[in-house]
Amino acid sequence: MTIDELVKKYRTISAFLNERWPLADQNQRTFARMMKVTEELGELSDEILTSMNLQRDSKIQKFTQENVEDEFADVLGSLILLAIELDIDVAEAIKRKIDYTIDRFQIPSES
Repeated sequence: MTIDELVKKYRTISAFLNERWPLADQNQRTFARMMKVTEELGELSDEILTSMNLQRDSKIQKFTQENVEDEFADVLGSLILLAIELDIDVAEAIKRKIDYTIDRFQIPSES
């Protein structure tokens, strides 16, 4: 799936969320999306700590790689929803940042 395909799917999700749980304005939607990113990042952090055996035994026993992947996907999805709210072209922003990083660190280009 391409970044543009992901964003298209998340636009549908965003419309559903905005209809199901309407907020007063764009500022409130942006704030809500940012709080969701923070929440999901915390859950991903928790899973990573569990993978490193840095949690209580009961959590470690329930650990699966799939949980890490699911939490990673939740973070990425929440970031895309935030980007939609902020009118960010995700593919263009990522491309621009990759180009900047390659240039900054003089990383050889792929053939």
